[in-house]
Amino acid sequence: MIKCNLAVLLAERNIKISELSKRTGISRTTLTALNQNQSKGIQFDTFDTICSYLKVSPNDLFIQEIFEYDFSVVYFEERRNDVKVELLAEIEHKSKKYRENINCVVNVHTQNMEIESISISPTYNDVVSEILRSIPITFKTSFEQEIIECIKSEIIIKYQLDNEELDARIW
Repeated sequence: MIKCNLAVLLAERNIKISELSKRTGISRTTLTALNQNQSKGIQFDTFDTICSYLKVSPNDLFIQEIFEYDFSVVYFEERRNDVKVELLAEIEHKSKKYRENINCVVNVHTQNMEIESISISPTYNDVVSEILRSIPITFKTSFEQEIIECIKSEIIIKYQLDNEELDARIW
């Protein structure tokens, strides 16, 4: 997995995306996508311009970690005040493959009898905890975002929600 380290580099230099855009001529949309690791790719001239402006090497702008994962919901139980969800996490890290369960408690927040948002509290076993400790924060953030998306999709299906804009976060 490859991630753009632009957010860290900008924070270290106290530079905002709008400033980088003005000084380099690169669109804010492009920079925001790179900053949030939502870009599908980057043009070589854009890559070169960013590296030159920040005075960094390509290895500083992009980081790679042998880390892939996939989640599936294997257990879903509605309880009195929350929902218990168990995920099966298939993880590949540094050429080792793991199949680990992640237990999550999901608090469902309603307003006017409609689900407005969910808060997810995952509990990681020792294996998953050690993997997450050993990787750069941007990869951990992506891992947790994928947990959010997996559980959010399950909640939308289970409760037959129309709102795919359901607010969901880790707490």
